[in-house]
Amino acid sequence: MPPDSVKICQAPRYQGRLTPVKRLQVFRSEGWRAATANELAAIYADDGDVSIIGIPGHLLKRWWSLAETDDFTTGFEHYAREMAKYLVYKDWILAAHLLMTVVASGGKHDRALIPSNPMRFGNGAVGTLIACINLDDENAAFALKAESGRIRIILEPGEGLMFPDSGVLWNRSKLGNSDLAVTLLIGEVLTE
Repeated sequence: MPPDSVKICQAPRYQGRLTPVKRLQVFRSEGWRAATANELAAIYADDGDVSIIGIPGHLLKRWWSLAETDDFTTGFEHYAREMAKYLVYKDWILAAHLLMTVVASGGKHDRALIPSNPMRFGNGAVGTLIACINLDDENAAFALKAESGRIRIILEPGEGLMFPDSGVLWNRSKLGNSDLAVTLLIGEVLTE
């Protein structure tokens, strides 16, 4: 089972536009709210377990161009290779047996948290979720289980999270009035 204690950080060689104050929220009985200074100190650290990453704008635009084509399968294979090269270039992901899949989810409520390791992917493969990327054209939120309860990380389009090998409890979280959430999941498949 993933640990309850989780800290958030910026990945090396990435600087997002949102500050931790604007990015991190906590869940209390009245709902989601901005984290206080003490809560931020407990959640955010330079050497955190969960890292915030981001892809360049051309990779996000390429995704939406690909989503509108008739030859999605072949196009996605090329896109996944390009994405993997970028993540390796940044020294964020070095796994040899990567699986990339795009999921779309709807609904008005926060979903139950699920473990990132082990995780069952849509094709039935079991592995470890290494990262997830917000492919939407608007901000998205991802919820995590922390020692103090649930926390939520606001991500801009093209931003994502890298998860520790030990895993975390996580899921996409409702943000604003968005009805559909599109997320790229990047995992390492367990080989036998």
